Amino acid sequence: MAFVTSFYGVIFIEGDHPRAVKRFSADTRVGGFGAQLKNLNDLKAQMANTAIANGCNCVVNFTYGQKSKVIAIDDVAFVGGGYYAQLSQEDYNSIISKL
Repeated sequence: MAFVTSFYGVIFIEGDHPRAVKRFSADTRVGGFGAQLKNLNDLKAQMANTAIANGCNCVVNFTYGQKSKVIAIDDVAFVGGGYYAQLSQEDYNSIISKL
């Protein structure tokens, strides 16, 4: 199985889950002033808040990394991707119990 973590109660799966119902794209960017001080937890917090606000409890095919703008040398941003999705309560509890 893919690497799995949980943040703010939202499951992040670096791969697919066969029973996850994908809702919409999770392309996210944490940038702007002070972006070089941000980290993966800031990205996951933003994505988790979006997931919860839209009734999702996981992010599948989760990817993350850093990108910089060519023009603004000091503007480095954390970026994340994947799909916001919904797992059944049984699948969700099963995954959480193993973390």
